[in-house]
Amino acid sequence: MTSRSLPSWALMLLLSSTACSLECHFQRRGIWEIVQHLENLGGKFPLRCLKDRSNFRFLQVAKIDQLPEETAFPAIGEMLRQVFNTFSLNVSQSLWNESRLERLLSGLYQQTEKTGVCLEQDSGQEDHSSSQREGTRLAIKNYFQGIRDYLQGQKYSHCAWEVIRVEIRRCFLFIEQLTRRHRDQEIGHLHN
Repeated sequence: MTSRSLPSWALMLLLSSTACSLECHFQRRGIWEIVQHLENLGGKFPLRCLKDRSNFRFLQVAKIDQLPEETAFPAIGEMLRQVFNTFSLNVSQSLWNESRLERLLSGLYQQTEKTGVCLEQDSGQEDHSSSQREGTRLAIKNYFQGIRDYLQGQKYSHCAWEVIRVEIRRCFLFIEQLTRRHRDQEIGHLHN
């Protein structure tokens, strides 16, 4: 009886790891949904806010092709946490619909949780350079601190929030590129 159950266990382990991997790949859909919530939050960028634009030097440290594969999910997780924290600040002057903001925050929270599952899955498979992950995490935190400093300096004005909304879209483009690259590398590993 034990010898018959061994192949069943092996099959279950294979299916569960495949399901977790698929969960990580479907993350792209969740990212797209967050971008849609972000778009619906404020509509078109108000032209009167052009004067309030700022150069946040978007993660100059972390160029997509130079970011090692093992830091992809930690970088995504940190970015999602930082975006969530940013949109949890004083948004009362943003003039945004509160229920749309709640949907955005809910989507961000769910994606952060899913990314955590992917991180646990990845960390169990390989030993990665923690100093490189930490350096990427600190670069992301510093970038978002600049965003929060800007908001505070602008007294959380509606235009400041609109500028930040545009900047955060750039973050999601970066996240999309990271998840696509990770997925392509996973598919490449399956074919080899």
